[in-house]
Amino acid sequence: MEESLPKRWEIELEFVQSLANIQYLNHLAQNNYLSNPEFLNYIEYLNYWKEPEYSKYLVYPNCLHILTLLQNEEFRKNILIPDFMNTVMNDMVKRWQDQDSVFGVTPQSQLEGLNASNGDDTNQPSVEVNGSGSN
Repeated sequence: MEESLPKRWEIELEFVQSLANIQYLNHLAQNNYLSNPEFLNYIEYLNYWKEPEYSKYLVYPNCLHILTLLQNEEFRKNILIPDFMNTVMNDMVKRWQDQDSVFGVTPQSQLEGLNASNGDDTNQPSVEVNGSGSN
C-alpha cells in the first residue's frame, strides 16, 4: 500500500507550528527569509490558522503569537540578535510554565497525583519530589 502525500493543510500546520521554535526563527532570519517579500506574504496568508476551525489542531498555540509578531518588521530584524532571541525564548518557556500552573499541571502536582494513585499498596514505590522513592 502506498503512503499518500501530506495534504497542503498538514504541511502548513507543521510549518506554522515550527514558528514556535525561536531558534528556527533565528535560522530563517539569518538566511534572509524574513526579509523576502514572497515569504512574508506566505506568513500573512498563514493567519487563517488563528480561526478556531483550524487552531484546534495546533499542539503549540504559541506559534500564533509568533505569527502575529512576524508581521512586525522590527521583530523580524531583532530576532537576529542573540540576546533578543534568548529573551523571547525565555518568555515563551515562562508562558508554558505559567499556563501549566494555571491548569494545575506542575511537576509537583503530577508527582502528588502519582503518589495518590499508589495509595496504601506497599508493593508500589511512591514517587517523591526529591527523586527518592520508598517502598
